[in-house]
Amino acid sequence: MDPKSLIHRYLIGEVSESEAAELDRLLEADSDLRREFVIAAAMDTGLREVAFEQAIDDVVDPARESAGTTTTESAGKVSAGKNGLPSIVLVTAASILAIFFVAPAWIFPQSEDSATVATLLSAENAAWESSLPTTPGSELAPGLMKLVAGIATVQFRSGAEVMIEAPANLVLISPMRGRLLDGAAVVSVPKPAIGFVLETPDGYVVDHGTEFAVKVAGQGKPSAFEVIKGEISVHLVSTGENVRLTDRQSASISDQQLTSFDGQLPEETLEATHQVLRIGTEGRATSVIRNNKRKKRNHPDLLMIKRGAAGPWDQRALCGFDVSDVDFTAMKTARLRLNLVPSGLGFATRLPKINRFAVYGLTNKAKSDWVIESLWEDAPGPEDGVLLGTFEIPRSVQRGSFGIENETLLEFLKTHSDSPVTLIIDRLTGQIDGEGPGLVHAFASDSHPEASGPILEFSPQQKN
Repeated sequence: MDPKSLIHRYLIGEVSESEAAELDRLLEADSDLRREFVIAAAMDTGLREVAFEQAIDDVVDPARESAGTTTTESAGKVSAGKNGLPSIVLVTAASILAIFFVAPAWIFPQSEDSATVATLLSAENAAWESSLPTTPGSELAPGLMKLVAGIATVQFRSGAEVMIEAPANLVLISPMRGRLLDGAAVVSVPKPAIGFVLETPDGYVVDHGTEFAVKVAGQGKPSAFEVIKGEISVHLVSTGENVRLTDRQSASISDQQLTSFDGQLPEETLEATHQVLRIGTEGRATSVIRNNKRKKRNHPDLLMIKRGAAGPWDQRALCGFDVSDVDFTAMKTARLRLNLVPSGLGFATRLPKINRFAVYGLTNKAKSDWVIESLWEDAPGPEDGVLLGTFEIPRSVQRGSFGIENETLLEFLKTHSDSPVTLIIDRLTGQIDGEGPGLVHAFASDSHPEASGPILEFSPQQKN
């Protein structure tokens, strides 16, 4: 195994005893490799460039400090320590720890709340599927943020800002580290956050004081990196290979190969995105209410859902889709997407912590002629169809994207594509005390001013 790969395996904690012995031998024989090892170790711990130089001066070549001392005598023999790890590792670690203790506060900003690693600065027309808070200004603990629509900016405690474009999955790890599983992001890093690391499925990028863009297609798929200004280094995990990029340079990781370019990344180096087919209701969506007092409760912008103890204000939603033009032989998945928005009606505290919803496909043709103004008794209900899937919404959440995606939905749509299909959305969970003033859940209709209405999304089969 080449030296760079051994260093990389050590830093990620996957080095074996035999590999550690080999690394020990190589470090002892090669002063340049020792320098490279110290730099890599410093970068991995998030040290700034000033710390790199400090570590290099203290560890790699202490002979500089006193004239007449030989390099061999000063560096000392590198031998295996406990568990077969190189002794040079222990020396390096000691120096790095010293830097941590003496470094000024601006190098390692400390959070008042160590449980949080970032703040959600802003969100533009955003829809989320995230257990973390999604209100701008919220403090964020380590975890996954899944943005399904819009643009959002996350500021890490270090000061690094990551602006993500939907659809994107961003994992918050620490104030100096994040992981982009898929999607696009632009990262801006001020001086106090130099050394910020953004991981991708097959590699990672280390900032050296810059602004850069990253685009990730997903696990095992191409990733692209482009410097907007400044400097970064891009690393390929599988081989330990890395490349440094400056202004007007870019790189890609594809098929376990790291390639750099002068200028923008050529478009052909990225895998073509499979086009998702989206079908809306074209205005054929409504809510029905048990007491039929539509004027008091229904709103054209909202699809309202409520369940009490068979109370007069119970509501469910109906959505109609025309899928007759869909080529189902080419489709791999189907998803119903609903955008949750506040209704302004009822109290969330009167609901259980987790609320479960069900989606039914209408099979009773006698009820297929429903209209927007249908009465409760004339409109289709769960008893008129088959269960296609369920989803859950915490009572504390009143915004976000929800729905179902499974083979059952795809097969139902396929077998009923000869005529418009109707999906019925109902809430399975009730209220804490029956008919009390529990929250009315609402999903955006096609006329909602901020969020899109119900959508069926079809993803095609990938061509070999």
